[in-house]
Amino acid sequence: MSSPVVSHIIGTLAVLQSVILMLAAFSFLEFQYNMQAQSLMLGEVAESAAREVMELVSVYTLGGTSTSYMVLSLPSTLAGQPYTLTIGESAQNVLNVTARLQVYYQVRVVVTPNFGQNPVHAVKGSVSIGDLTVKDTLYMPLPPGQVPVVVAFKQGDSILVGFSSIPVTP
Repeated sequence: MSSPVVSHIIGTLAVLQSVILMLAAFSFLEFQYNMQAQSLMLGEVAESAAREVMELVSVYTLGGTSTSYMVLSLPSTLAGQPYTLTIGESAQNVLNVTARLQVYYQVRVVVTPNFGQNPVHAVKGSVSIGDLTVKDTLYMPLPPGQVPVVVAFKQGDSILVGFSSIPVTP
C-alpha cells in the first residue's frame, strides 16, 4: 500500500510540470508576437527613411546646392530597443535602406529616381563635408541635442547620399 505522502509528491510534481509547460508555451507565443511587432516597426522605419532619401535626392537633382540635407523623422528607439539604419546600393540609382535591431533585421529596396544627368550612389564608410560627417550607418538613439539627417552632395559627377546628425536649433 502506498503512502499518501508519495502520492501527494507525485501529484505536486505533475502540477508543477504542467505549469512550467504552460509558462513555456505562453513565453514562446509572447516572443513570437514581439518579433512580429519589431519586424513591423523596423519595416516602417526603413520605408520612412527610404522615402525621405528619395525626396532629398529628387529635390537635389532638380537644383539643390552643393550640399543639401533633410531632417529625418525617426523614433529614437523601437519599443525601447536601439536600432541602426544603413544605406547601401545594389546598382546605380538603386539604394538599399536597412533597419536592424541586435538579432533581427528588415531590408527595403527603393528605386531612387534620377531626374538629372548624374548617377546617385550611397556613401561608403565616412566622408567629411565641412562640419558634417556623412556616413553609411546611423546609430539610433543619437546623443541628446542631436537630430538625424539625410545628406546629398556631389563628388565628381556623382551624387552621394548618406546619414549624419546635426545639433538641434532652438
